[in-house]
Amino acid sequence: MIRFVPTKKQIEYFIAGSFIIAGMFGVMWIFITQDPVQVSNGLGWDGVYYDRLLRFLAAEDGLGSSIAFPYCARVGTPWILVNILNNRFGFYGFNIVASGLFSATLLLATRSLWHGSIKGLTAVIAASTFLYFAPLKFTSFYPAYMDPPFLLILAFCLVFILKKNYFLASIICIAGIPFREASFYVLPLLVTFYLKNTQRDNVAWLTSVSIIMLGYALKELMLLVSDCESQSQLFTALFWFYRFLSEPTHVLGSFAAISLTLGPLYVVLDKQTFNHIKSDDTVIFSVVASVYVGILSIIGGSDVTRIFYSFLPLYVPLLIKSFRVSSPTSFALACFGWLLTNHMLQKYEQPISEGPNSDISGFFAQFPDYAHPTIALVVLGIWIILAMSRRLIEPLVDGI
Repeated sequence: MIRFVPTKKQIEYFIAGSFIIAGMFGVMWIFITQDPVQVSNGLGWDGVYYDRLLRFLAAEDGLGSSIAFPYCARVGTPWILVNILNNRFGFYGFNIVASGLFSATLLLATRSLWHGSIKGLTAVIAASTFLYFAPLKFTSFYPAYMDPPFLLILAFCLVFILKKNYFLASIICIAGIPFREASFYVLPLLVTFYLKNTQRDNVAWLTSVSIIMLGYALKELMLLVSDCESQSQLFTALFWFYRFLSEPTHVLGSFAAISLTLGPLYVVLDKQTFNHIKSDDTVIFSVVASVYVGILSIIGGSDVTRIFYSFLPLYVPLLIKSFRVSSPTSFALACFGWLLTNHMLQKYEQPISEGPNSDISGFFAQFPDYAHPTIALVVLGIWIILAMSRRLIEPLVDGI
């Protein structure tokens, strides 16, 4: 009797294939059955302001002064819909196209990182397409938002980041400011690495300051376009930072929110694997970027899950590299963790109430930054259990 013993590579392909099929099923399930958000007649929360901005730019109504900051500064998509597409497409059509381009661009941009590794390929496909706020999924539920084109622009930035051309990456990043002013706050990160890779002479410093000033000028110009009154985002950052320091439940929810994207690192990374990749310049950038955008997400508002995910192109190289060096056991557990914590096979639920109320069911319960603290504990508990399981299972597997 011939006994079939699968090779390590065959096991990895089986795990990857099963996970990708499940993820694609989840995406198709949402495309077919997902009901759009019902709040505000299908516009959702922020979408109300973007719809007003669209009508303001189309000269349908003088609503500029009634659009809240910072939404009034995000004129990119409404301006394109009005002036380039002549209102032939709405938010849904535009964002679906931008979402598809984002997934494709990120896949191509990172080819040098995942090429030859089914595990690395799985990481980039899953991160860009299967997770909670992957725009190809989320747009079907929430059409009127600005993240898809913002993510697409950051994916183009990544092309030059991987080539260590932080100057061009910074210039491209500036183009994201009309969609989300968060692009402006990415510039210091890119400029820092630009200076790190140059001689740091007077020309380099002048170039860096010019990039920041150009970004700031464009950020202020958006306020003029929409007839918008600026407000200090410093006070917003200080408020959320104080809340992070003073409310243990907010700390818990924030870390759980970030883990929805980066949780696999807790499973696949250990001292040995990290030592294997830590000398890689791309990994160094991604580690710094993860910490930096994690801080931006925590002090940027209540949507920690969504805000952190929206910076995905900056830290996805760390995910890809980590998956590449992972063992079959940790790879399988990491995929399973994403499947569970991001509810990949389920539709988005409608909200029970129009605002977050520490829910344990409904839309807000899907995100630990809004849900009851129990939800955050469950999410973090899943990653802890999976990490412990790896340490128990791997010695047994290696001994076979």
